[in-house]
Amino acid sequence: MERKERLIGIQLPELARFSELTGVEPGESFDLALARTDKPIICFTLPLNIDIARAYGSILGKELEIIPVENPIREALSLNASDMVPLVLHSATDPVLHERMFADGPRLGQLLMGHLYIPIRNHESPALYTIGITNRGLKNLSASNKQTDEQLMQQMEERRREILGGKLDNNIFRRILQSSSVNRVVAHALGPVGTNISQAMEKYIQALGIANKTDLIIHPKGIEPVDYAQMAKNQTEDGTIPIHMECAVYYAMAQLFNQRPDEVVFADHHYMPLDAMQLASEKTIEELVTRGSMRITTHPSPKPLIESWIASGNAQWVKATSNSAAAQMVVTGEADACITTGSGLNETPSLVSRHVFGSPSMLFTIGTPLDQSQLQEYL
Repeated sequence: MERKERLIGIQLPELARFSELTGVEPGESFDLALARTDKPIICFTLPLNIDIARAYGSILGKELEIIPVENPIREALSLNASDMVPLVLHSATDPVLHERMFADGPRLGQLLMGHLYIPIRNHESPALYTIGITNRGLKNLSASNKQTDEQLMQQMEERRREILGGKLDNNIFRRILQSSSVNRVVAHALGPVGTNISQAMEKYIQALGIANKTDLIIHPKGIEPVDYAQMAKNQTEDGTIPIHMECAVYYAMAQLFNQRPDEVVFADHHYMPLDAMQLASEKTIEELVTRGSMRITTHPSPKPLIESWIASGNAQWVKATSNSAAAQMVVTGEADACITTGSGLNETPSLVSRHVFGSPSMLFTIGTPLDQSQLQEYL
């Protein structure tokens, strides 16, 4: 409250905060909560995704009320009904995820709570779609029965597999990585050390129990996913599976997917709350504002979190390749402030947190340069 009063004095718009995720976990547990709720579920999506929304309903064992609109997030936010569970469905290659995750995410609820894989013509990889939910919907789900239903979970897994047809599902991909026929895994993640992706990749490897045969490569500043996906392509050999990780709001996800039709770009996924996003600087915000327009550096994805300051003329944006790199750019004098994470702050002790945006749920994707038949050989 003290910070808000100080900023009002210099006429800076207040910055947003994400709601804490409570009561419902993302992923398959989210699907289970939707399948068990007695609340009406309404799904907003683009007209071209109507069949995808129906497929998601079939996984849940429900016939969803599907409303095709040009702006699913806006329509979900405008829904006033209190007894419904409003969802938004997008393709993971839709740039709107990158554009709206941090622009509308705090008001919406959670943009990345669920997912489904759908086979796509002329592509080795299935397409990936994401499911978001409003704060109102989360509250209604949290009030539902939280008991685990193993039989229903198994039924939903079988439905996901049926939808994929002949393509391997992500659970089979995990078993392949764990199998004795795979001697080595080469895992590529966005660096420098401390980025959300590098943390998520480490957790993914540990969760699968393959750390002892995995070479984890956390790339330095300037190397982006489109770059290390190509590096992974050059590392395929018998007994070795290269993998690479991206976040679902990666701004070049469509480019990565569309340029690699012979690879399984969406082989698996991993959910993790983002390391607490925060605005940090060495000098106080008051001092920076009085000196003129602040240079605030961020990765392109969280840039919308400071759009109100940019629009007011109090800030100008400087691009960073990652949240961790953004913190380093303040230390080197390339910017006055940054959006970084808790880990980024730990690595740069001269920075002080000025505002905590929160920790929304993030969906991280795992790809491999191998195709379906190459993966089948490891079964």
